[in-house]
Amino acid sequence: MRHTTFWDSLDQDERKALERIGRVPRDPFEPGDTILRQSDHADRAALIISGKCRVLWHGEHNRTTYLATRQSGELIGEMGLLDGGPRTATVIALQPTYVRWYAAEAFLGLLAECPGLLRKVFLSVCARLKESDHHRIAIASAPARLRLGRLLLRLAEVEGVAGDQGVEIKVTQTDLGDWTGMGREAAGRRVRELQKLGFLADSPTRSRVTVTDVTGLRRHVFGPGGTDGASA
Repeated sequence: MRHTTFWDSLDQDERKALERIGRVPRDPFEPGDTILRQSDHADRAALIISGKCRVLWHGEHNRTTYLATRQSGELIGEMGLLDGGPRTATVIALQPTYVRWYAAEAFLGLLAECPGLLRKVFLSVCARLKESDHHRIAIASAPARLRLGRLLLRLAEVEGVAGDQGVEIKVTQTDLGDWTGMGREAAGRRVRELQKLGFLADSPTRSRVTVTDVTGLRRHVFGPGGTDGASA
C-alpha cells in the first residue's frame, strides 16, 4: 500500500501556495550530504521533492540513534519552526535529493493565513511522530536476539533497494550497534546469525546489508503473524 505523505493531503490551492513561497536549488543534495544539522538554529523548513533522507539523533560519545527515513512529499525541519527551538536531529541524504526550501517568515506567515494548511502540518507531524515512536518501541522492547532483525526489517521497508540477492540497505555494523544499543561487536554476531539462518546475504562490504528473505525475516522477528501491529 502506498505511503500517504503530507503533499498527498493537500488540495490544489494549498500546493500552489507552497510552490509560490518556496525555492528549489538547481542542484540536489548528494548521498551523504547533510541537509539539516542537529542543534543549528531553525531558520527554514523543506519539502522533499524527490529522493530519500535519513533522520538521526546524535548523542554522547559520537553515537547516533536512527529516528526515521523521509521520502518525497514529506516535510523536514518544520518542527523547529513551529516550536522556535534549535534543530533536534540531523537529516542526511540517502539518494540524490531535491528539496523546496521555505524561509521561516514565509512558511509561518502562510500557516497563519491558512488554518486548514496549519492543521495538515500538525496532523503530518503527529502521524510521523506516532509512527517513529511505534517502531522505536518495537525495536527497543524486543529481546536482544531479535532487536537487530527488527531494525533491519524496518530499514528494508523504508530504505531498501532491490538488488540481485535481495533488498539492499546502506548501513554499517557500527550504525547497527549504535541504533540497537548493543554495540558493534554484538551487532556483528547477530548479523552472522541471521546470515546462517538464510535471512541475510554474505555481504562483501561492511557498509551494506542485503536482506534475502524479507517475509521470512518478518516472521522470525514478529512471530507467525508477521506484524508489529503498526496498523492498529
